[in-house]
Amino acid sequence: MEMEIDHYVVLGLSSGEEGRKLTDVEIGKAYRRKALELHPDKRRNDPNANSKFLRLKSSYEVLKDEKTRKQFDDLLRVKRQRECQDNNSRKRKMMSDLEEREHASFARDFMEKDQDEEEARFAKKLKEEMVRIRRDSCRNTGNFFRVWKNARNGRFEFRKLYVFESE
Repeated sequence: MEMEIDHYVVLGLSSGEEGRKLTDVEIGKAYRRKALELHPDKRRNDPNANSKFLRLKSSYEVLKDEKTRKQFDDLLRVKRQRECQDNNSRKRKMMSDLEEREHASFARDFMEKDQDEEEARFAKKLKEEMVRIRRDSCRNTGNFFRVWKNARNGRFEFRKLYVFESE
């Protein structure tokens, strides 16, 4: 009994749960209908007609015997369960791959955002340090400058203070 062949399909019947519910009479009718269609005397031009008819006959032999039909149904059910498990594992793998790609994409966005924030912090520290150095250098020269932030462009500017001007 080959597992590659679905005997219900060979007879032109529906397989699976519907196939289990078929009666011997329905299986016999399907066999006779297919036998008339595939008989080698009616298909003289087909070189594979004999092998197709023998496959039809062996499928009918499997399905007409109660024990072998039950065994075939059980094997078919196990095969379908295995296919479903394989499909489910493929789906899970695809979903995990998709989640991993999405996570990597969001991680890149967060990394870029963190890098931008870090650059902004460093730029702010650098500006503050430059202002401090300029202020300290002005104190050492005897000139007095006032540092202020320009509201229009956001840059720090220096103004020379005169002796009479207060900070």
